[in-house]
Amino acid sequence: MIDVNVCFGHWPFQKFPYSTLRALNEGLKKEGISQSLVSSLDAVLYPDPDWGNESLLPGLSFYPNLMPVGVVNPLLSNWRETLERCIGWEAKAIKIFPNYHSYPLSSSVVTALINELAGRKMPLLVQMRLEDERNQYPLLKVSGVEIEEVIKLANHFPEVPVFALCPYFEEAIDMVKNSTNIYVDISFVEILNTVSALLKEIPATRVLFGSHTPFLYTRSAIMKIKATEIHRKDLEAITHRNIRRLMKLEGEKP
Repeated sequence: MIDVNVCFGHWPFQKFPYSTLRALNEGLKKEGISQSLVSSLDAVLYPDPDWGNESLLPGLSFYPNLMPVGVVNPLLSNWRETLERCIGWEAKAIKIFPNYHSYPLSSSVVTALINELAGRKMPLLVQMRLEDERNQYPLLKVSGVEIEEVIKLANHFPEVPVFALCPYFEEAIDMVKNSTNIYVDISFVEILNTVSALLKEIPATRVLFGSHTPFLYTRSAIMKIKATEIHRKDLEAITHRNIRRLMKLEGEKP
């Protein structure tokens, strides 16, 4: 099982169970997750996300199961240097937070970033939200990323896999149906018989396993998988085959 949606760091409005990478690694392993894409949570609120990347990504080299994901803010003039540093730390993908860093996905700086990723054959991870809007700290209300913007961006760059993380149920369906290269994780998809209901609307080849650890309990995402009754081939696609194919990870043919 490969988790595409894990963060590590500090958040001023929550207390998380994992204060060290070792604890995070052991916690994920205990839940049966063999590999995870991990990004810096500190990079979201620091003035320069590079500071968060630097405090996390080099340390991930000691934990082969934790795959580094770099955070880039394309509004900053040094974003190309940040990208290069992330690649030097063996980042497997790049994540952006347009709602926290205050830029539209139609911006020319996003176009420049995704052009770079296309040339490097790296996926773009768009964090749709970090918290359910209903549960946010009252003085820091941040709306989710507009799905129309994600769809438009993805359709302009069909060769780049776009992972939309933490979409709600209807958002996930709309993004997949209106694109060929958007993939959605299940962390914020909440409905009765979650995965079965989702697969009635979109194909399993466009769905990824994501837990949104540590904001959400890792096991809640796993229970969505265990409680579902779907074809084994679809289950394997969601839990590991899709992400192995998209990122050309060992164990899956391109």
